[in-house]
Amino acid sequence: MNPIIFAIAAFVAALAFSYLLIRHRARQKRRKLPKPAVTKPNPNDRVISCPACAQQIKFTLPLKSNKAQCRKCAAQFKLDVDAHSNVYITEIKLPEDDTAIKTLDECFTVLDVKADAIPMDIRTAYKKKISEYHPDKVENLGAKIRQVAEEETRRINAAYAMLQEAGRV
Repeated sequence: MNPIIFAIAAFVAALAFSYLLIRHRARQKRRKLPKPAVTKPNPNDRVISCPACAQQIKFTLPLKSNKAQCRKCAAQFKLDVDAHSNVYITEIKLPEDDTAIKTLDECFTVLDVKADAIPMDIRTAYKKKISEYHPDKVENLGAKIRQVAEEETRRINAAYAMLQEAGRV
C-alpha cells in the first residue's frame, strides 16, 4: 500500500472519528440538561405604581391590610379591591420633607457663603462642602454618621441646584 494513500486514509479516519465524538458529546449534553420548569404566574399577584415616584410595588391578594407604603419615597396610601380583584388607590399621604431647602437664603447658609457671593466662590464652597460630607469619606465611621453625611450631601446638592436654577452659579 502506498504510504501517501495510507496517510490520507488515516487522516480521514481521524477526522470522521473526531466528528462522531463531538456529535456524541453534544447529544449527551442535551440529554443531561434539565428541562426548565414552566412557572405559571400567580394569579393573585398584583403590581401597582407608586403615585408619587412611579416605583413598582408588588403584592399578593387578598390584602392583609388596606394600607401600603412605598419603599423608595415612603409615600403611604390606602388600597381598595373591587369584586373583580382590581386594585385602586383611594388615599395618598406624601411624606413630609422638613429638611427641604425653600429659599435662596437657606442655600447660601447651607453652602456657608454670603448672599452677594460670586459664582466662583459658590462653586468653591460647594466643592469644599461636598468633599467634607461625601459618604465615601465617612463610610468607616459608622452607619449613623454615614446616614447624616448622606442627608447633608443631599441638602448641599439641593442648595447648589437651586442656585443654578436661579442663575447664581
